[in-house]
Amino acid sequence: MEKWGYVRVSVDRDTQAAGWEDQIATLKTLGVDDAHMNMEEASTRGTRPVFENMLAKANREATPERRICICASKMDRAFRDLAAADAAISNPTNPNVIWLLPDLSKNPLDPNDPTQMLLVRMMGAVAQFERDRLAERRAYGIAKAKKDGKYKGRKPTARAKAPEVLKLKERGFRPDEIAKQLEIGRASVFRILREHRDAEKSVNM
Repeated sequence: MEKWGYVRVSVDRDTQAAGWEDQIATLKTLGVDDAHMNMEEASTRGTRPVFENMLAKANREATPERRICICASKMDRAFRDLAAADAAISNPTNPNVIWLLPDLSKNPLDPNDPTQMLLVRMMGAVAQFERDRLAERRAYGIAKAKKDGKYKGRKPTARAKAPEVLKLKERGFRPDEIAKQLEIGRASVFRILREHRDAEKSVNM
């Protein structure tokens, strides 16, 4: 059985470095190798092209002789909500694609096991309830801060600082210097510069 991994953070890998590394370490202990590690920086509500492409590829390639087990460190790293988790696990597009979520079970989930499916739904319901309550408290806190004139908005992520990265690069600053000056990770600087080069290439083709 092949094991594919999915790693996701909702902001970026530098801001959430600890969670990013922890997910990778968890998946490696489950037997996922680097070649089958799918990683993405995307919020639960936004588009997730890496996840969608991974799942589509698994559905195309999995067969009874080559079952594919998709692993995520936790259920909320892979699925948006309870409905999405229930549909993917209990009613998969390709029955040869199965899921391993160690926060639910140390073994791959079996959609024909009623006990496992009950656990999936119970854990999913609790996780969704907690996210809804967190969103409610966050909205209340923002509203109060705005009323008191203390709301400054969300702190810019590394991706939001892309224009500043490019300006500093044009002025001759090295990536390490840019990262230090803008207080972002070196990996983010290299990613922004690489994406800028790729965009220029596509325009000139």
